[in-house]
Amino acid sequence: MTHTFGPTEAPPPIVALLPQLLDYAARQYGDGDFLLSHTPGGWKARTFAQCAREMHAFAALLQREGVRPGDRVGLQSENRAEWGLAYLAVIEAGGVIVPLDAQLKPQEVGEILATSNATYCIVSERMRSNLESVQRERLPALKRIGLDAASGLPNWSDAQREFAGAPPLAMNAQPHDLAVVIFTSGTTGQAKGVMLSHFNLLSNVEAVAKTLQFGPADRLLSVLPLHHTFESTGGFLCPMRMGASVAYARGLNSKELREDLQSSGATMFIAVPLLYEKLLSAIQRGIGERPLAQRLAVRALLLTVRLARLLTGARIGRRLMRTLRERAGLGSVRLFVSGAAPLAPEVFWGFLDLGLPVLEGYGLTETSPVACANRPSRPEPGGVGWPVPGVEVRIVDPDAEGNGEIAIRGPNVMLGYYANPAGTAEVLRDGWLYTGDLGHLQPDGRLTITGRLKNMIATAAGKKIYPEEIEVHLANCPYILEVMVVGGRDARGEREEVHAYLVPNLPEIEAHAALQGKRADDAYIEALLKHEVESRCASLAPYKRVKRVFVRKQEFPKTTTGKIRRQEFAAEAEAEARRVGAVA
Repeated sequence: MTHTFGPTEAPPPIVALLPQLLDYAARQYGDGDFLLSHTPGGWKARTFAQCAREMHAFAALLQREGVRPGDRVGLQSENRAEWGLAYLAVIEAGGVIVPLDAQLKPQEVGEILATSNATYCIVSERMRSNLESVQRERLPALKRIGLDAASGLPNWSDAQREFAGAPPLAMNAQPHDLAVVIFTSGTTGQAKGVMLSHFNLLSNVEAVAKTLQFGPADRLLSVLPLHHTFESTGGFLCPMRMGASVAYARGLNSKELREDLQSSGATMFIAVPLLYEKLLSAIQRGIGERPLAQRLAVRALLLTVRLARLLTGARIGRRLMRTLRERAGLGSVRLFVSGAAPLAPEVFWGFLDLGLPVLEGYGLTETSPVACANRPSRPEPGGVGWPVPGVEVRIVDPDAEGNGEIAIRGPNVMLGYYANPAGTAEVLRDGWLYTGDLGHLQPDGRLTITGRLKNMIATAAGKKIYPEEIEVHLANCPYILEVMVVGGRDARGEREEVHAYLVPNLPEIEAHAALQGKRADDAYIEALLKHEVESRCASLAPYKRVKRVFVRKQEFPKTTTGKIRRQEFAAEAEAEARRVGAVA
């Protein structure tokens, strides 16, 4: 039994291949501002036409440096205008782009580049030491290309000087050819490389652009990492398609974000719930710090807005809270977009009462990424919206309450996992992507997410973490007999983070204690295990590191083949956290 919703007709892509989208935009929007960078003197803009010229120049340099059709080319850099243009230039040169998280450590970068058989990597000056380490220790034949002249490598400035005015390169690719491989993780060799075609991404661009309803009058402030498909599709390719501009924020600091939102004139903002939580807290803190008379006046207005909403359904915050929004640096913003993790209803209503609607959506890297989204006209909390045009969603084997596994079908669904036919066959069946997420369809067709089947941990910042990757780092410790890594709540119970449950190897610990003339009591065991966990996670990206450790007295429940029963233990984890002491 299944419950199904959709599809509506899929709008056809405006071009056949990804780099052609920028040429289309250059023809349509020409001298309009496209990509803006923050400088000490203010925002510096590149026009659509200028961006197309720069992309073609860099593609010519890549071709001169030996990039050939099918070559895998890594890209590791902080967010900046050159990131997206380099991304497209690789594809124009015939390569397959492999975006890398800027937070990854050399070991993780090396694993992804090796797994993808990458022969080139484009790198910014900030990330150069990462690539030097990878080249020195693992991939000596890897060729590096810089985004900055200071790198001493063939670089972006060389391309703009030597290939100024270069025409578009002839491309022999077809719409369904592989264009991008995005790895979901990276340390252990278990990383999944999501393969997306030109058609996958361009179809999603059309669907998202139609859903969000924006255009040349809009400007997005880009803050999410561009390697994240949510940002590269929604915050780069979609604005390009619709003639909107993109300003690159300086960072995640709440004060800087508000300043950048104000000074850039941004009308839209795409982010994850954690950022919205921080932004709303900063606004509320600002209200609390005002003089008494102002504080009382603002709170009276907010009370009026809330009562109107609760009693009549009217949403009057856009009109009444205009002055507060302007003082908070949000005067030009008309819409927030949230995804990658659940948004708390109180955050949704907090912004709505300020006159800032939040549009929540749902998707996966495997769906390019957007599968569902609410509509701008009247967004509501409690659901991630309807399938975007061309996408069909069904609930497989729903229970009595309608909850079951979410499956998705549409032109945005990936080609498969790179060099992983077994993993591909597990999730792609009869044209449907089985997501491993649990949910149900509301009577009006909106999808609500209720949980997940996967072991994956999803942080509030939208990061996806695979427990097995971290377990490998801990399992070879002589003082740990068994380990289980799961998602758990932080000390305040608000956000998901990485927790590790450990069964100590008592004979080894006792021997270690004896060598130091100490007794292996509970305090000694806890201190030793805490130190081991911290040291063995040091090579991981910060968001993957274990935040809390729980020591178990008993071994984990196992199957007859000796495998730990993950699902059974996950159900016990919350009770376990209350029953035993945390040591980290």
